[in-house]
Amino acid sequence: MKKEKQIFVPKIYRANRLFILHLIGKFLLYLTGWKIEGTLPNVKRIVVVSAPHTSNWDFIFGMMILFGIDINAKYLIKKSAFVPIFRTILNRLGGIPVDRNNPELLVQTIADYSKNNEGVLIVVTPEGTRKKVTKWKTGFLRIAKISNSIIIPMGLDYPTKTFRLEKAFNPTGNNEKDILALKYIFKDYRGRHPSRHLAPGDLNI
Repeated sequence: MKKEKQIFVPKIYRANRLFILHLIGKFLLYLTGWKIEGTLPNVKRIVVVSAPHTSNWDFIFGMMILFGIDINAKYLIKKSAFVPIFRTILNRLGGIPVDRNNPELLVQTIADYSKNNEGVLIVVTPEGTRKKVTKWKTGFLRIAKISNSIIIPMGLDYPTKTFRLEKAFNPTGNNEKDILALKYIFKDYRGRHPSRHLAPGDLNI
């Protein structure tokens, strides 16, 4: 059996979880066939932009990856998911509640936190929902700019069961052009529900 190459996780981003949790994560990845490819840069702050987001299973497989390679990451999740029975678990797993009625406050809070701390890796989904949308959120561009974070696109591809870290994305400062450029990076990735993907016409060709 061919052994998958282990992605290198810089020390600044290692979670140092209990070894048993790391083993469980690796076992689940082996069992499901999911893997992560690419390079995680050894820098102080990273915003990972993950797409396409079409299913709740994205979160489950993503958690397997986080535990399997023992990486410490923060991620955005809708506030309504933080009900009492799940709140403690989501907080421990790195979840950050999103109040869709006040997105500007969230962006500023996360940006300030990242700016004042090192070893901060935040995962965002630009669609902001599992449904098909043509207009992506731009808050992560502000977060990256204010906190001086590197932007790393990460594609999800269900046919190959792969999370793939692309090369660092350098924003131009023009949100419309930057979002369009990111859409092109993700256009060949396939989520769990293809009907929710962007159509060629959505790329404003």
